Amino acid sequence: MNKSKIFVFSAISLSAALLLTACGNSVSKSEDSAQEAKYSFASNILTLDTSMAADVNSIDVLLNVDAGLVRWNPKAQVVNDLAKSIDISKDGKTYNVTLRDGLKWSNGAKLRAADFVYGWQRTVDPKTGSQYAYALTPVANASEIMTGKKPVDTLGIKAESDTKLVITLATPTPYFNKLLTLPAYYPVNEAFVKKMGNKYGTSSDTSLYNGAFKFVKGKNNWTGSNETFSIVKNDQFYDAKNVKLSGATYQIVNNPNTAVNLFKSGKLDVANLATPELVSANKKNKDYKALTSPRIDVLEYNQSGKVPELSNLKIRQALNLATNRKNLLEIAEPSFSITNTVTPKKLDQAPNGEDFATYAAQPYKYDAKKAAELFKEGLKELGKTSITLELEGANDNSFAKAAVDYLKGNLEKDLPGLTINEKLVSSAQRQKDAQNNNFQILLTSWGADYNEPSDFLMNFVSGSTMNHGLVKNPNFDKAYQAATTAPDVLSADKRYAHYKDAENALYEAANVDPLATESVSLLLNPKLKGISTYNSAMIFDLRHAEITK
Repeated sequence: MNKSKIFVFSAISLSAALLLTACGNSVSKSEDSAQEAKYSFASNILTLDTSMAADVNSIDVLLNVDAGLVRWNPKAQVVNDLAKSIDISKDGKTYNVTLRDGLKWSNGAKLRAADFVYGWQRTVDPKTGSQYAYALTPVANASEIMTGKKPVDTLGIKAESDTKLVITLATPTPYFNKLLTLPAYYPVNEAFVKKMGNKYGTSSDTSLYNGAFKFVKGKNNWTGSNETFSIVKNDQFYDAKNVKLSGATYQIVNNPNTAVNLFKSGKLDVANLATPELVSANKKNKDYKALTSPRIDVLEYNQSGKVPELSNLKIRQALNLATNRKNLLEIAEPSFSITNTVTPKKLDQAPNGEDFATYAAQPYKYDAKKAAELFKEGLKELGKTSITLELEGANDNSFAKAAVDYLKGNLEKDLPGLTINEKLVSSAQRQKDAQNNNFQILLTSWGADYNEPSDFLMNFVSGSTMNHGLVKNPNFDKAYQAATTAPDVLSADKRYAHYKDAENALYEAANVDPLATESVSLLLNPKLKGISTYNSAMIFDLRHAEITK
C-alpha cells in the first residue's frame, strides 16, 4: 500500500523540456516536445530505491522508470511484463518464471534472473530497513529472515539460469500476482548498488533503470531536492518500440491554485482540484474529471508505550467517538466520504457481491456524550485530570492542514481536559516520523498497491514493517493469520470472513480512527490518451500513454 503507497496529484509534476538527443529518435524537436507529458506533485519524491520507496510520489515515478515480473494494464488487470511466462504449481506454492530474452538495464548491462533474487533478498534483509518488506511475507522464509531467524539466502527465490526463476511460497496466496506489481518485488542490480554504496537511489544519477523511461545523467535529472526533473524514453527497454511518449516532465507545485493555472496555460496535463473552492470553480470545465481513489485517511495512535495516554483503551475509544467525521469532511473536503473500515470504499468485493467496505463495516460513529464519559474514566485510570496530545499532519497537503485544524477544535470541545498541540510538517518529514514511530497521533493517508483487503490490513500485523503505531492486537493477528494462510486462504468465503473479523478486532480495541475514503477531482488534458482512469492511482502510468493532436 505504499502506502503508500499514497496519492496527491498536485504533489507530483512533470517539468523541463526533454532533449531530442536524450530520446534517441530522429523526430523533430517540435514533434518530440509534443509527445512529452507534463505532471506535478505537491511534494518531492523521496527515493528511487525500489526497496525503500513507500511514498506515493516516489512509487509513481518508479512505476515508469522500472519494471517487475508483472504490472497493471490500463484496465487494472495484472499482465506479464519482464516475465515471458509464469507457471504455477497445482498446490499454488511454486512459481516457475521465464524472463523475456534480451532484457537490459539502462546502462546496457544484461538484466538477469539473479537481479530478482538480489532485489527480493535486499528488501527483506532487516539491515535494509524497507517498510515494504512485509509485503514479501508470502515468500518462503521471508518472515523468518525479517526477524533475524534465518539468513537472507534462504528466501524462496532461486535463479536456475539467466532467464529462469523458481519462486517458492510459504503458503498458497491467491493474490500473489497482485503483490508482484509492487516496486519491492522489482529486480535490483547488485554490482551497481555496491558501487553506489549509501548514495544508491538518493538521486537519479545514483540509480539504474529497466523500465519504459529513464533519467538521463546530468540532464534535467533529479538531484534529491530539486523541484523540476525529467524522464525520457528508455531505448534499452524490451518494448521500447511500443512506447509512444518521448518522456515526461515533473515539477513540484505546492499551491493547488498554481497547478490549475499551469494546466489552463498548457503547462500541465493534469491538475488536482485539491480544495472545495477549486472543485466548485472548475466543475463545469470540459476537462473536469472525478475519479475514484483507492485511498483512505486515518488517525494512527502511537501504541508503543512511549505515549501512556494512548495505551489506554478508554482514551482511544473516546478519541474515536469524539471524531465528528461528517463536519470534518464538510469543512475540509466535501468530495471525500465517511468510511467505517480501514480499507477504502470500492477497493474490492466480498464473495457475496458487496463492496468490502460495506461487508466489513464497523459501527464507528460520533457520540460526544459517550466520548466524554469514556475520556473521564480514562483520565481517572491514568491518575490525571487533563492530558496534552500532539496531532501531526502534512503541511503540503490541503486536506491534512484543514483536518488537523478542525480536529483540534473538535476534540478539545468534546473531551474536557484534552489539549491538542498541532504539528504540521512536510510530507517527507511525516513519512519519516511514521517510519520511526516518532509521533503521538498521526493523520496519514494510505493508497492501494493492489485491490485486496490484505493490502491495508497488513498495516496492523504485530511486527509488520508497515505497523507504524506498533499495534499489538492478538484478535486481529489471529484473524489476519487465518485469512492469509492455508487452508482458509484458498476459500474466498472464509478468507473474507476473517478479514471482516480483523476489521472488528481493530474497532473493538480502537487501534485506529478511520476518517474518509478519498476521491480525486481534477482537470485532465483530453489529448493525453492511454492512461488509466480506472482509478486515480493509475493515472501516472505512462507505459501506453500518448499525446494526440
